[in-house]
Amino acid sequence: MTELIKPVRFGILIGLLGLIFGIGWAFYLVLGHDKIHKTLEERAVKSEEAQSLIQLIEPATAHAHSGESHDEQMMDMPGMEEHQHGAMEGTKKSMDEHDSPVMEMAHERLTRGHIHSMGLGLVTIVISLILAFTSAPEKIKNIAPVLTGLGGIIYPFAWIVMGYRTPSFGPGPAEESVTMIAGPGIALVLLGIFTAGVFLLKDVFYKR
Repeated sequence: MTELIKPVRFGILIGLLGLIFGIGWAFYLVLGHDKIHKTLEERAVKSEEAQSLIQLIEPATAHAHSGESHDEQMMDMPGMEEHQHGAMEGTKKSMDEHDSPVMEMAHERLTRGHIHSMGLGLVTIVISLILAFTSAPEKIKNIAPVLTGLGGIIYPFAWIVMGYRTPSFGPGPAEESVTMIAGPGIALVLLGIFTAGVFLLKDVFYKR
């Protein structure tokens, strides 16, 4: 049994690390909920402030040729005081809204990091054990489980990054920003599943 497991031991180890990380992240999501939410709120506020600043600067830039100072232009713009007050109120409101759709989505994506870490950690262990009992060459037994495990770590990490970026980037842009992270992660996991499937089917149908 030890000799069978030895070639895939690193894959099993990485899978166990994925399970441990998933459990630890779940505890952090519960125990550190307030801290996480505060961080997400701060990112949302900074994003709103940046957007408000852009909206204020653009009209002033268009009238820069008039010779007025930037401050005078800003104060002379119709409804400027109301706009500034509205921006401040919007910022304050965002701090008070615990269940806004964007914040809820951010928390959901962070939770997905835990779910995928646990699930893919288990998948890595299963793939490692399947390969251990097949006729796959030792090199494949060494490499395939490790690559599967790495994919199982990269993909959940992409969800966590996406969750933290959602309040500041927005749901769509946050998802697009991690495509280069999530894509290779999925590819590595699928490669491991495909490899295990090929050698399992080969042993089942061609050894009869």
